[in-house]
Amino acid sequence: MRALSVQSLPHAQVFMKTSDLMATLDDIADAVVRLDGQGKCVTLNQAAVQIFRRLGCDPGRTIGKSVWELFPDLKGTVAEQQLRRALEDQRPIQHELYSPLDQRWYDTQGFPSSPGVVLIFRDITEWKTGHSSEPNHTR
Repeated sequence: MRALSVQSLPHAQVFMKTSDLMATLDDIADAVVRLDGQGKCVTLNQAAVQIFRRLGCDPGRTIGKSVWELFPDLKGTVAEQQLRRALEDQRPIQHELYSPLDQRWYDTQGFPSSPGVVLIFRDITEWKTGHSSEPNHTR
């Protein structure tokens, strides 16, 4: 079986696959945020939109703004150190983050996406506080 690559697909199919990507991401229960190389929001899925609203951010005004502008309280935290590492070194990251704004715990993973990083946030509050025996991996 031959591996499928973008180069082997006709241009129209690549475009359709790209346009379908956000629909697919919107079906994911975890929040997905793509940042450019300067830490500016490029894309949010629906789960991320809901979290941003809970945190007091207008999702419509997040695109093009840096995560540092949107969440100044991140400065000096492990989350800032990890995110800067992901952006500058293009290395994957993972850490747990407690947000006092919505009083939730998140498992945060970041994956290089040159330039920038794709962040995935999973709400692990119930698991972290002992109300569940394992993290919630399903919707």
